[in-house]
Amino acid sequence: MRCLRSIAAAWSDTLKTEIIVVDDCSTDETSRTLAAIPGIIVLRNAENVGFIRSCNRAAAIATGRYLCFLNNDTVVRNDWLDHLVSHADSDPSIGVVGPKLIGPDGTLQEAGNIVWRDGTAWNYGRSDDPADPRFNFRREVDYCSGACLLVRTTLFRELGGFNEDLLPAYYEDADLCFALRERGNKVMYEPNSEVVHYEGVTSGTSTARGVKRYQDINRAKFYRRWQRVLAEHYESDPRNVYRAARRLGGRRTVLIVDSYVPMHDREAGSARILEIIKILRDADYRVIFQPDNWLGAEPYTTQIQALGVEVIHDVAPRLMRRGPTRKARTREALPSIDIAWVSRPNICERWLVTLRDHPHIRVLYDTVDLHHVRLRRQSELEGTAERHWKKIQAVELACAEAADATIVVTEEEKERLKEAGVRRIYVVPTIHNPKVNAPRDYAATKGLLFIGGYNHLPNVDAVVTLCRDIMPIVWQSLPELHVTLLGSNPPQKVLALRSQKVAVPGYVADVGEHFMSHRLFVAPIRYGAGIKGKIGHALSYGLPIVTTPIGAEGFALRDGLDFLRAETAGEFADAIVRLYSDPDLWTTIATNSLGAIEPFSTTHVAPRLCDVVESVCSDVSSPM
Repeated sequence: MRCLRSIAAAWSDTLKTEIIVVDDCSTDETSRTLAAIPGIIVLRNAENVGFIRSCNRAAAIATGRYLCFLNNDTVVRNDWLDHLVSHADSDPSIGVVGPKLIGPDGTLQEAGNIVWRDGTAWNYGRSDDPADPRFNFRREVDYCSGACLLVRTTLFRELGGFNEDLLPAYYEDADLCFALRERGNKVMYEPNSEVVHYEGVTSGTSTARGVKRYQDINRAKFYRRWQRVLAEHYESDPRNVYRAARRLGGRRTVLIVDSYVPMHDREAGSARILEIIKILRDADYRVIFQPDNWLGAEPYTTQIQALGVEVIHDVAPRLMRRGPTRKARTREALPSIDIAWVSRPNICERWLVTLRDHPHIRVLYDTVDLHHVRLRRQSELEGTAERHWKKIQAVELACAEAADATIVVTEEEKERLKEAGVRRIYVVPTIHNPKVNAPRDYAATKGLLFIGGYNHLPNVDAVVTLCRDIMPIVWQSLPELHVTLLGSNPPQKVLALRSQKVAVPGYVADVGEHFMSHRLFVAPIRYGAGIKGKIGHALSYGLPIVTTPIGAEGFALRDGLDFLRAETAGEFADAIVRLYSDPDLWTTIATNSLGAIEPFSTTHVAPRLCDVVESVCSDVSSPM
């Protein structure tokens, strides 16, 4: 009754569901009680047939596309079933999904299960903190417990249900998962689905008597059936737990270290690293993300955990005892890592010390952009001293020399490093997939648009230059023209630009409508380096652009065909007025923009990116 009440309390109408309760020949008031509950289907066995046959009987009459087996000694939490179903729906190769099982004392009972070489099982995470990030990312696992198990109905029936050679119970869940994996289906753990399991309430905990004794009997049967497969599993040893729990995660393991969890809707560097993560996961690489600030920022952490990415971050322990230290969390992962992708010079300089203690790890230094180039340009523009950018240049060159290979985002930056004597340099640009198939109607657009994260000073400089130097000239010809400055964390200097003609909305979660409705994208970037994600973003919408040579770096854009180039305030104003007022020129550039972004799409970048990883892992010396 407690189980049924929890289902009712957590109920939502998002899923069409039937609830089948099997009364396995109870001798108390269960039968009469169940008969009085509306909304459930009750099957009463004439004799006690045990767990496996009861499950198979219920499954035979079920009409849903999924079967969810749920023990009566459980209490479900909100959205438990929605999370299981949405996970299964995300990939047709998934055969089984299991939740996070939590004990009645609040400790973790299991986050998926390990099966050792001898056929014994291990509840991964048992007695640990359910909030620990080690247990909060989607993973392919050896098996999920039958206490709560979602399986595709067609697959379950094709296998003939739970294996009745294992009557009356135990190891039927592991056997089902092994049989489905043998057919090419995945067995997945879903951490967002939480179910409290009062383990042992139904069958006891002693393996010496009662139904529980079949745990040892059926382990031997299971081992005999799957001995060949189990030969590839780890030996039963606590030191193997971390690797064994992740053995199905991918063909190689990539550790990515960056400043923070990718805030992909707030700045271009984060959007790029998120796309890189997606490409690696789609190519069957296991990915671990290490934010250098150790913060599990939300909703971004949960979003990449849903991709199957393990995030190593701090968590406030919910239990009395403390969790692993920072060093222990990282130390646990390092032996299994093949390649470390470390972003930015200050982070790479710091992490190289740790990574070089593990000679098997290949280190990729991702510059993101050449920081010293950006700082040098700023210094030249503002007339400040050279010593700061030269100091950063020395750090960047030292990182490139110490790493096994270096990643840059443009061919121009690759040439700069080659001239400085750096070897093994690869280009991995920002990644942009076209958002539209054809240009919109010129007449349906109006206004100028800019977007940028304002923690990045070149963006602040750009919008101040736009509003104070360029737009007063433009307004002489187009007095009603409005400007929208999108982007996170606008400082007072940017907020002060607001007027009847300049809007500063700040952070907007979904910027697509703005890119679709505005007529031009303007980016008077006066200093910076690398490739500008904002330019790729505009190109992906076919939104015509006016920008500087620095703004257009890395995209191989043609002035007058793919964009309009401008440098001085007067040139910018003339280009804006011209492009804004000429439908034919606007349509030409809008059309060409969509072609210009194609080389930066996932389709083009993914094979190159995977080649880089394999080349570095294999220690191949020829650079791309």
